[in-house]
Amino acid sequence: MSRKIFKPKVQRIYIIKLPISVNSLIRQFTNKVTQSSKLSIFMKNMRIREEARALLYEWVKSESLRKHCLSVAVAMAGYAKKLNLSDDEIELYWMSGLLHDLDYERFPDINVHPIEGCKELRRREFDEEIITAILGHNEKTGIKRYGKMAKTLFAVDELCGLIMALAKVRPENFEVMSSESVKKAMKKKDFAAAINREDIQKGIVELEVSEDEHFELVINSLKESKGELGF
Repeated sequence: MSRKIFKPKVQRIYIIKLPISVNSLIRQFTNKVTQSSKLSIFMKNMRIREEARALLYEWVKSESLRKHCLSVAVAMAGYAKKLNLSDDEIELYWMSGLLHDLDYERFPDINVHPIEGCKELRRREFDEEIITAILGHNEKTGIKRYGKMAKTLFAVDELCGLIMALAKVRPENFEVMSSESVKKAMKKKDFAAAINREDIQKGIVELEVSEDEHFELVINSLKESKGELGF
């Protein structure tokens, strides 16, 4: 009697190889989803900026003060990018800069500014971090600067005023401007005399950055937006 030889069944595995065109379509779809998400964030941030700008224009009529507020907003966004913050956080930094002098025309008294403006921001439900930073940029309010946003706003405020003034008297405005250019302007007490040099130095200490690093970052931030700043 012959024995039957048992042969185990071999399980076959089939590998489906997608055509190159299908793989390409998948990649294209993924890219489009990513681009759509980025576009959505961009549109949201544009809407937020336009609302903040409309509020500034409602309260501030002076073109020079509007330009100062915008310069501080640009410098704040520059710092936020340097810190690798999220898109939403960059917008918060930008808005704190844009609206920091919101009430200065209506309430120029150093003992009142920016308290009244912050009341309006709170009424409109702006982020509390923005309000705290704005309150902290005037030491008369008694609000301490603990957060990075508050320290940055204080550090760039007066410096933006100095750099903008310097750009206006230079034929090439921000081009070839360096930290050395700003240092020289700092020493000329009769140039942009209203700028508080002590606050600029105090802001550098609070941010724990070097003078050169601080000056260069603000110069480059303003240079990137010079058209919007009127240059």
